[in-house]
Amino acid sequence: MNRKVIEALVKSRTWSFVEISNMKNTINTLCDEIYNESKLIDRFELIRDVTITERFVGFSFEDCIREATRMKLSGDIAEAITEMLGEATISFGNENNGGNENEISERSVGGKSHKKRTTDEKKNSEDKK
Repeated sequence: MNRKVIEALVKSRTWSFVEISNMKNTINTLCDEIYNESKLIDRFELIRDVTITERFVGFSFEDCIREATRMKLSGDIAEAITEMLGEATISFGNENNGGNENEISERSVGGKSHKKRTTDEKKNSEDKK
């Protein structure tokens, strides 16, 4: 399968750590999506050079095509994800991806002023004594 198609599918989603850490399940999910969306000619092009082995004995022709396609596609997806993860950066909780980064309370800098005391007060509490 075209590497660009795989990369586009992977990049089109926001992945949780659980999804990425369970590579087998993630690869199967992506494989199902790509397989179901691909045309028969694309599936054939993917497996046209696959050697028929004893593994396919007893399968119908349709099952052989499906299994060979899924095996090849799974390998291509695994390779693409592994390379992409090698170049990936991870960001924990910054505001750009929806997390909350060291929140500042309303009453601190940028928040509302205290009603009894103003910020331009001339005397401090020690001068009153």
